[in-house]
Amino acid sequence: MIRPFGLRDVLAVRQLQPRGVAFDLRRLLLRPSWPSRAAILGYLTRHHFGPLTYIEESETGQAIGFVQVWRRTDSDAWDLAYLAPSFDYARGTADLWLRLLTQLVTTGGEQCVSRIYARLAEDWEIEAVLRQAGFTAVAREEVFVLTRQPAPAPAPRGLRPVEKADRSALEVLYAHVVPQLLYQAEALSPPRNAFAGFASRLWVEEYIWAEKGRALAHFWLCGSPRGYWLEMVVRPECRAESLPCLRYLLTRVQCSDAKPIYASVPDYGMGLAWVLRTLGFESYHRQVLMVAHTMARARVRRPLLAARMEDMSTSIGRVPSSIRAEPQHSLPACRHSQPF
Repeated sequence: MIRPFGLRDVLAVRQLQPRGVAFDLRRLLLRPSWPSRAAILGYLTRHHFGPLTYIEESETGQAIGFVQVWRRTDSDAWDLAYLAPSFDYARGTADLWLRLLTQLVTTGGEQCVSRIYARLAEDWEIEAVLRQAGFTAVAREEVFVLTRQPAPAPAPRGLRPVEKADRSALEVLYAHVVPQLLYQAEALSPPRNAFAGFASRLWVEEYIWAEKGRALAHFWLCGSPRGYWLEMVVRPECRAESLPCLRYLLTRVQCSDAKPIYASVPDYGMGLAWVLRTLGFESYHRQVLMVAHTMARARVRRPLLAARMEDMSTSIGRVPSSIRAEPQHSLPACRHSQPF
């Protein structure tokens, strides 16, 4: 049986959380939280300031696993945050995960959540279970880390904070650079993709590198007391020349061993890894972005009845006393798409 978290589950979640798997490296590094504390916060605030947590019970009523997701701010999407236990601690964990994830996709569809995102370390076994639950891999990326403060650098020509008037230029940039599958999977205005629903309570700076009204690159720099995270979208022909931009952006923060800068480079961003290494970054981790679509557009046939038109027959000719039509409407349906 799978059900929502209740206060009586606090002890069970505390016992399970050391044996679980956490998702989304950005959140882990910048805004870490224990699943039990987060679950209580979500329960008490009706999930406005905390995640949704679902518990699986055994036949005897004992909690044997849980899944946790965070809602994205101003978006009909969730981010997978935690699954417990992990494959190393119990037999049949893959089946338990599959049940939890399948229920999660079903619940998301019922609540008109269109997508559930999962950012996880590259692991074929975990990916296989998520695929069975309806998730699809849409991007892979390498995360780099810098632990020393770079030397001061001037702002290069054309680099400035993003303004509202830049949105159309950024749309063109994303459409040109980001692969179509990932562009569609994000389902958001591209300039919001990098930290959608994540950095609402963090320090954020957003920059555009433009020339003659044409966006050459878009940079997000996000920070917390634990460190910083940098993401970028750069035109392929401009990646080598983006070095001065990145050098300046790094001077905007105070980097150290205790407060490093992390930067993610998707596999389609060839050349950016070389630029980061030139600036002193080192490889830290690899992860994959997967997404499950919980809603589908469905064609609905519905009878449409017209009022009697006998009173009009004298002016427009004789017509049937009633008209029945069955037009087809393409309507968004909040329903669970079959994961298998």
